[in-house]
Amino acid sequence: MSSPSTDTSDPARPLGKRERTKQANREEILRAAIEAFTELGFGATTVRDIVRRTTLASGTFYNYFPDKDAILHEIAAEHVREADERMQAARATARTPAEAVERGAAAYFGILVERPDLLALFRRNSGSLRAFADDALLHVVVDALRDDLDRLGAGAATPLDTELLAAGLIGAGMEIAMRFAERGGQDPTAALAALRALVVDGVLGRIAD
Repeated sequence: MSSPSTDTSDPARPLGKRERTKQANREEILRAAIEAFTELGFGATTVRDIVRRTTLASGTFYNYFPDKDAILHEIAAEHVREADERMQAARATARTPAEAVERGAAAYFGILVERPDLLALFRRNSGSLRAFADDALLHVVVDALRDDLDRLGAGAATPLDTELLAAGLIGAGMEIAMRFAERGGQDPTAALAALRALVVDGVLGRIAD
């Protein structure tokens, strides 16, 4: 997960000093929050615990976030956005719905393997993160997967309700990912095998390649 930029103008335009400072402060707060939530747990963490892990003054925190809930929401939202981009890119070269699901899932678990800090955060706070998942963002992820399933499954002998299937796939994938994190997240092979047995070999196995 890369911390979100506060600059909403032309991405090709270099950031000014003030904008760079704001972006650096925001990223520092997000990093400190991940550390605090992982060490103490989201419920036990206070804003003071987060600020203590930064070089910023207490009042500066509130220039960026109103409370710790807003931080966890942003962490979850940015993770979902990155996951959606990576999964769509991985599915782009798939030839079948089953291949799309497998490639997308592999890309997602790759993020968790690459980011041990996020994996540790998820492991400690899986329940809180489930509650903070943004419904609007998840709908975007579901719709993108549905579009790919529609495109790749067009003309299949056994048509599927891709709207329900996409929603179920994302839900199952999130739950498996949380369990994967809770178990230490050392090797995604078992998680991918579970998803394959559940969906690829099961439901999507009914679609002719």
